[in-house]
Amino acid sequence: MDSIEQLKVQYTPPFVDDDDSVHESDIIALADLGITRGCQRDRYCPDRNVTRAEMATMLVRAFGLTGSSGDIFTDDDASEHESAIETLAHNGVTVGCAPNKFCPDRPVTRGEMASFLVLILGLAPASPAGFTDTAHTVHRRPIDALAAAGITRGCTETKFCPDDNVTRGQLASFLNRALGG
Repeated sequence: MDSIEQLKVQYTPPFVDDDDSVHESDIIALADLGITRGCQRDRYCPDRNVTRAEMATMLVRAFGLTGSSGDIFTDDDASEHESAIETLAHNGVTVGCAPNKFCPDRPVTRGEMASFLVLILGLAPASPAGFTDTAHTVHRRPIDALAAAGITRGCTETKFCPDDNVTRGQLASFLNRALGG
């Protein structure tokens, strides 16, 4: 048996529910890096929406963000993700969803995810990516920058779907590509 086959036999994927996901390799890469621990012991829940709080924790882990701006959000005190949320604010990645609010339990949209990633990565503005559904969104420029950087391919060939919620599988692919994976 050659060494690659031996590695395949020895390696047990961390999650049992991502085998049919197009995001499986990205999910495994993030788990191996310690960026995600899944939604349960041996499950990733790739089709479940990501909350803004969960996204905050994964962003902080993925990019090694540190620091805290104190307790500027009034709606994250009961969240296990409060430290990550406050770290995003400290690093200028978010001002929240409303004055003094982060909306930690609300799903994050694809457009919001684009804006968060562009702020973290410091991506420069780019030419329009050609998505037919982004002209109306405040996230148009970040979406174009992510597309130019090869971090997003959209939800179809011609659409980005900026108002759709990000699934956990999609987030894994966004983050893995943003990290150069």
